[in-house]
Amino acid sequence: MRRVLAIDMGGTKTAAGVVDEAGRVLAKRTAPTPRESPRAAVEAMAALSREVLSEAGPVESAGLALPGVVDRPRGVLVRSASSGWRDVPFGGLVSRALGLPVYSENDVNACALAESRLGGAAGMDSFFWMTISTGIGGAIYSGGRIAGGAMSGEIGHLVVNPGGAPCGCGNRGCLEAEAAGPAWSRRARELTDGGAAMDARAVAEGARAGDPVCLRVVGDCARYLASGLAAVYNLLDPDAVFLGGGVAEAFDLLEPILRRELPPLVLAGRDRPLRVLKSSLGYDAALVGAAVTALFPYSSPQGRTD
Repeated sequence: MRRVLAIDMGGTKTAAGVVDEAGRVLAKRTAPTPRESPRAAVEAMAALSREVLSEAGPVESAGLALPGVVDRPRGVLVRSASSGWRDVPFGGLVSRALGLPVYSENDVNACALAESRLGGAAGMDSFFWMTISTGIGGAIYSGGRIAGGAMSGEIGHLVVNPGGAPCGCGNRGCLEAEAAGPAWSRRARELTDGGAAMDARAVAEGARAGDPVCLRVVGDCARYLASGLAAVYNLLDPDAVFLGGGVAEAFDLLEPILRRELPPLVLAGRDRPLRVLKSSLGYDAALVGAAVTALFPYSSPQGRTD
């Protein structure tokens, strides 16, 4: 069975693994993503990759998932809101560091490709993938491929609360600013007059335990998510929407609110199914997605191919 090296360079952490064509992660290492420079990020990716290759054995190619707008044929991170980096040729840099051909893709697109090949979207003609983590991103899958241009799917920068919280893109009230993981933390602080810091996971745990502040945070953020999902359904009418990323682990809390809040916002929403599903790929969705870009490529790699 074929195996590849997979690298997921996230906004806060980087993961490298060896993944086979069934989507099984055979070896994996993670580390914080260096923010000081692209060179430091490449060095971290190379170090993690050498560790997993030492454990799982050699491979012939690598897939690289990057956080931001990606020029796939050139392997260039065109722009990234999380780091502020622009026009960094990560594909070529990683290829030279490891001596492998590297297939590059936007991380959310990679998740959608993995869901279509190995997850719950197998057999679907169209679906929308939404990552809810440190940020929020989207990918449109239709007719066997990722649809749209290089900046399509940027659902995180749909304004759902005009004049609301500032977003890293420079706007205010974007879905990312109102419903991604940091928004859960910020909202909890606001409701407790600057009380103890809580991340999204802690808020979810508190909500499950019945804490009224945590329940309020989940409700507020879920209603903004419903607004974003309504735009997806009104514009694209996909077979389903899949939610992934760390915040999607609170799907048990989000789903009942979305079921209530979403239909009134969608044309004929009460008369047709609006399927919002949790990804079956879990925390490794982007890593498996990076592997899929190399296992089933639809563009040329950067670096050596001999």
